[in-house]
Amino acid sequence: MVTGYLESYAFWLLLGLALLLSEFFFPGLIAVFFGLGALLVGGLTLIGLVDGLAWQLLLFSLFSLGTLWLLRRRFQRWLRGGESGLAQADADDAGLLGMRVSVLVDFVDGVGDVQLNGAKWDAESDEPLKQGETAWVVSHSGIVLRVSAVRPGAN
Repeated sequence: MVTGYLESYAFWLLLGLALLLSEFFFPGLIAVFFGLGALLVGGLTLIGLVDGLAWQLLLFSLFSLGTLWLLRRRFQRWLRGGESGLAQADADDAGLLGMRVSVLVDFVDGVGDVQLNGAKWDAESDEPLKQGETAWVVSHSGIVLRVSAVRPGAN
């Protein structure tokens, strides 16, 4: 009885750890909930609250599916980020507004190129920007940045 007891809780704990680790290699945010279910069953078996394979399987199923159903959406937003809570006024989904850029070429007819985070971007501006100057992103339309020589929020 004692060896079966030790083997059953160890199985659940190792299964739980393996499922949690598998999430790193095959992300999909599902295995983690089955891993949590297995760890819970392993812990309950370890402290002696659960005995017998039928109860272990039942609790594993309930814990895994319950946490999957209750927590998956919350974890997805937390781990992958979400935009559902953003106000309409804060529509800068790319995080570009207010970023400082370097002007790569003189702007001709309001169009030029800038460098942002090591990448070249097409840009537009109502101001005559010159190569080597610094500008700030005030808006964007797709992959075209609208820039200004005046830093946003500076009066």
